Amino acid sequence: MIGRIVAQYRIDAEIGRGGMGVVYRARDLRLERDVAIKVVSPELTRDDDFRRRLVREAQAAARLAHPAVCVIHAVEEVEGTALIAMELIRGEALSRRLADGGALAPEAALELAVELAEALAEAHDCEVVHRDLKPGNVMLTDSGRAKIIDFGLAQHTPARRPLDSGADTPARALGGELIGTAAYMSPEQAAGRPVDRRTDIFSLGTLLCELLTGRSPFLRENAVETLHAVLKEPAPPVPAGLLGGAAPAVQRVLDRCLAKSATDRYATARELLVDLRAARRELGHGPAAAAAAPGPLRVLIVDDEAPARALLREYLEASPDCQLAGECRNGFEAVKAVAAEQPDVVLLDVQMPKLNGFEVAELLGDDVPVIFVTAYDEHAVKAFEVNAVDYLLKPVSAERFAAALERVRARAGRQPAAPIAQVVAAARPEPRRALDRILVRDGAAVHVLPVDQIDYAQGRDDYVGLHTGGRELLKQQRLAELEESLDPSRFVRIHRSYLLNVDRLSRLETEERDRRVAVLTDGTRLPISRSGYARLRELL
Repeated sequence: MIGRIVAQYRIDAEIGRGGMGVVYRARDLRLERDVAIKVVSPELTRDDDFRRRLVREAQAAARLAHPAVCVIHAVEEVEGTALIAMELIRGEALSRRLADGGALAPEAALELAVELAEALAEAHDCEVVHRDLKPGNVMLTDSGRAKIIDFGLAQHTPARRPLDSGADTPARALGGELIGTAAYMSPEQAAGRPVDRRTDIFSLGTLLCELLTGRSPFLRENAVETLHAVLKEPAPPVPAGLLGGAAPAVQRVLDRCLAKSATDRYATARELLVDLRAARRELGHGPAAAAAAPGPLRVLIVDDEAPARALLREYLEASPDCQLAGECRNGFEAVKAVAAEQPDVVLLDVQMPKLNGFEVAELLGDDVPVIFVTAYDEHAVKAFEVNAVDYLLKPVSAERFAAALERVRARAGRQPAAPIAQVVAAARPEPRRALDRILVRDGAAVHVLPVDQIDYAQGRDDYVGLHTGGRELLKQQRLAELEESLDPSRFVRIHRSYLLNVDRLSRLETEERDRRVAVLTDGTRLPISRSGYARLRELL
């Protein structure tokens, strides 16, 4: 296969092999992008039921738009060979990370669990259940983000399968075999009963146990013993010494996730998320952390002017309980440095090239406290109204600098009264014109997308998919908020889920029952609602 051109894809290298076939790295020659291609084993595609399952995989995954879900681009059949084109994820499988390094640090384990729960919440909102969540189906990208892959076992409606006690630990839904992987199955799945979204919650609980301890709680010598453990045996508690003061909160999460009866588990992944995030906060700020001797305050300096950085560095050196985490000359460097160094506070200039201070703070979210250091005082009052850590005016005196650090120390161990996103919203200057660019964060990477390159935007609950030149960038923002920030003479809401750049409109078509469709210059077809059609006619 290497070097062959199949459909529009040039096969470049083999990535891995699995039960369904071989996965290759390939080049999409039409859209000029790297993709992963899963070439399905011919023996499997001879089965009509399997071919239908293959289509279901693509349909299920294509309905999802979330940073922690692998994107399915297409399903093709070429000369009798079935293949799936999907997002190329640069990184490694979580199973490999666990095999090589054992358990993760508790902070990393809970952070990963939160990302996976967010992805499951998105899938469940779309009525998609994964049914095979396990370390082998989670990829860790080079930027440290989680990606769930292989929705081949995803379902839209419950299905009954007989229990096959002779199945090895991995098992697939072919010919009535048991679905899923035994050590990560829910009890109802292992027993062949109907399943719903709560089966994924059980699997996530099992996965969290393994992230914290390095071992799956139900894994035994063979599949039969493993299934018996899933059905009958309680999961061993996670050693409290691993989690300090957060141990009770984490154990409560695990107990509910791993309840044998689905009715005793979290009803939804969003309900689980509330407790996971609370446990994560406990881990960082619980009684044990508060009682421990505090380490030095790690400070990141971000300013494009060398003299300003030098003055702040001098003040830090005079503070014995402070440590310089790094220096950055622009916003891009700052976003990467925060992800890599995890400072306790960022001293952030406002006026900088590439990204200004407010844009940097928006990308950071509430991950780290920010002290604005600037020569401009016009936004200070609003910032204080929503409890910004501090707002220093240049030239900064040593006394004023010390007072700002005291504010940070006073907040140590407590959740801020307002997230930094609110600070930014209040402190940002009132918009005087429509946005000309949009910032999209992907792990430590930042994409700056000029708005005139957007073909259309698609709303996905709390995310918006920005489609540009055949690719999609996901931004955590509601479609209505994006619409308010764009030029209304160029972007029009044609449907509750779609915002169209009218420069990309080729023609309008009418389908059955007078349903209207916008056909874009690249052939993409978008639905138009009645109110959207009225807005489009008014604009055109």
